[in-house]
Amino acid sequence: MSQRFLIEQCNERVGNKNLAPVLSELLGINPDAAYRRMRCTTELSFNEIQKICIHFNISFDSVINYRGRLVPFQFNGMFQDKFSIIGYLSNIEQELKMLAGLEDNNGRITMTAMDLPYFRQFGFKSLSRFKLFFWQRSVLNLDEYSARKFDADESLGEYEDITDRIYQSYHGIPSVEVWAPETLDSTIKQIQYYLESGLFVDKSSAYQVCDDIDALLTKLEGEAQSGRKRIIADQDLISSTFEMYQSDIFLSNNCIQAVKDGRTYTYVSFNSFNSLMSYSPHFSDECNRWIEQIRSKSILLSEVSEKLRYQFFKSLRSKLDNLRETI
Repeated sequence: MSQRFLIEQCNERVGNKNLAPVLSELLGINPDAAYRRMRCTTELSFNEIQKICIHFNISFDSVINYRGRLVPFQFNGMFQDKFSIIGYLSNIEQELKMLAGLEDNNGRITMTAMDLPYFRQFGFKSLSRFKLFFWQRSVLNLDEYSARKFDADESLGEYEDITDRIYQSYHGIPSVEVWAPETLDSTIKQIQYYLESGLFVDKSSAYQVCDDIDALLTKLEGEAQSGRKRIIADQDLISSTFEMYQSDIFLSNNCIQAVKDGRTYTYVSFNSFNSLMSYSPHFSDECNRWIEQIRSKSILLSEVSEKLRYQFFKSLRSKLDNLRETI
């Protein structure tokens, strides 16, 4: 089973290419021997596993079926020399594309939204630009941003293309999302911090970010009412089912579970915007039980509960109105 799982991960990384010629060249074996290893009729040696893991950037721990307290994780260290926001966003884009492209709608996302999900915020230019600027100036402390102030009208070039694609892919994936009255709080505090620190070029930029949050809430409320996410991209409608819940229990973290082909990938947020990812069935099952407990104690806002849905969004807009008064 471990060898089969390793081969599956290799297949994911080669995409549409045939894995056999790649393994044949990598391991120095003929194609027939490569196929036997892919079919698991021939066991991989330790040296072969080592070469495969290094070449495909696969953690050996991830292919072991852990059932105890030890759980393997995968993460991108944001303070390492090779880390880049573009690379980070590219990984997200590829994963969402894969989920959105699965046939028979067997791909889906379940998440708890302690903070505003970036899948949502990337569809709104000023808000998206603010978040990307905030990450690079205030989280990563990049030198080129240290003397800059945020300008909502300043394009971020290639960042905007990739965030648009992420936003589109998100709308093609069925999702169950648990939101809370505190979901907007961290974003509002970030805006307040920039106001108090004089990091907006002018008040207009701060107002534009607030207007985008308002537009996001309006779109979200409409989709909760209909039970579907919708977006027009390149004159085509992208749509998928959407279940939204309100939790009055404080959500301690952002947890995302992506399901594809019967396998669950669990992402737990840390370090502001980064995440740890695990394939571990044991860990994913624990997280799923936690999410289901939160969901079972939450209020379903999509399609039903018109009064409670109105009150929930009214409370979020009240926070936004207070922020506008501060500006």
